[in-house]
Amino acid sequence: MENSQRHSQRQDTRLELVIVGNGMATGRLLDELLKRGCGQFRITVIGDEPEGSYNRIMLSPVLAGETERATIIHKSPAWFAAQGIRFIAGKRGTQIDKDKQIITLDDGQRLAFDQLVIATGSRPAAIPAKNQTLENIFSFRTLVDVDTITSAARNAANAVVIGGGLLGLEAAYGLALKGVAVTVVHRSGWPLNRQLDATAGAMLQSVMAAKGVAFALSAEVASFEGDHTGAVNKVVLNDGRELDCDLAIIATGITPNRELGQDSDIACGRGVQVDALMQTSAANISALGECCEFEGETFGLVEPIWHQCVTLADRLCGTRLTPFRNPQVATKLKVSGVQLYSAGEYITRPEHREIVLHDCRHQVYRKLLLCGNTLVGVVLFGDTRDGNTYFEWLSAAQTLPVQVSTLTLGKSFLTESTPVQLPQAAAIP
Repeated sequence: MENSQRHSQRQDTRLELVIVGNGMATGRLLDELLKRGCGQFRITVIGDEPEGSYNRIMLSPVLAGETERATIIHKSPAWFAAQGIRFIAGKRGTQIDKDKQIITLDDGQRLAFDQLVIATGSRPAAIPAKNQTLENIFSFRTLVDVDTITSAARNAANAVVIGGGLLGLEAAYGLALKGVAVTVVHRSGWPLNRQLDATAGAMLQSVMAAKGVAFALSAEVASFEGDHTGAVNKVVLNDGRELDCDLAIIATGITPNRELGQDSDIACGRGVQVDALMQTSAANISALGECCEFEGETFGLVEPIWHQCVTLADRLCGTRLTPFRNPQVATKLKVSGVQLYSAGEYITRPEHREIVLHDCRHQVYRKLLLCGNTLVGVVLFGDTRDGNTYFEWLSAAQTLPVQVSTLTLGKSFLTESTPVQLPQAAAIP
């Protein structure tokens, strides 16, 4: 049925905007749409979880018992109702008919759309280990995961977390706070190896070890072993080591959920491919967030996804066209109570000039990497107060003064204790 015919058969002649997926990207997109009025749309959101939109970044504090479950839910079913947005909970999109502009859900329901947004997010990346169907092996991605892990942890003495990235470390820390002895298995030689150098990584490992988290580094899981009940009781590493465990968590990164687009003959690579306006290869179908791919890149950080939401909201509402450009992003983290900051390059290469301040006693580490006198990378551990200043210098790509050796001392030192003058574009505010 043509769109004009669909509209003529009902009194409400607004365009149908259907959003598939109800994660953080959808939550931010809705904020941007409402900010612009978007009165031309009747909005439907399809989500496979019942809670509404919640902050996945806060799953770790919920697991640790530091934050209440309800406080991280930003858009409850009641919020959707109050905004006049239809919320279909507990359902997934399974097929898109691009020509008829209809999406079919997993319960057979068919919804017509004028504009469709694929925001299906991602899932935990798979690992090649054997026997992953044993009980008490979990992912750490949703509120349901938090609930099941919390329940299993009540009777657990030992746990293994596979993955030494942020999600894995936060899961390990949360379990340690519950009194569970935790070992993190990580394929790299130090934790957070995509944000920190070896020195900062070793410092983080030391801090976490003091809080009850052990590490098996440069290792991978070959297999899980179970007891007579079918529950996991051991992890076997590729070097032959065996780790006892009552539960295991796999947190080794994410894989974009591209299947809805791929199965509907929409161009996909690692994710659903989009142009700079978040348009897919199909007319009237957009994508954003962790499920999409732009110029060969996929996305797992909040900041570029927020930029995508602005781009898409502007285009859908006809406000203006603001093409998406993948921004340079600083990583700001808090792990086991320690503040971390990383931007630009973080591994020292032969062409770099490295300036380091390392206070072992107070667990403070600052490393600046320069090419010539231009800042190209920053790693901060323990004291991140000057992170934003360093990021401004890095983003400006301006030549810094000859006295760059003082830069690790930070903004207060430069403004109060030395006559160093920075170029106008990189001046300290």
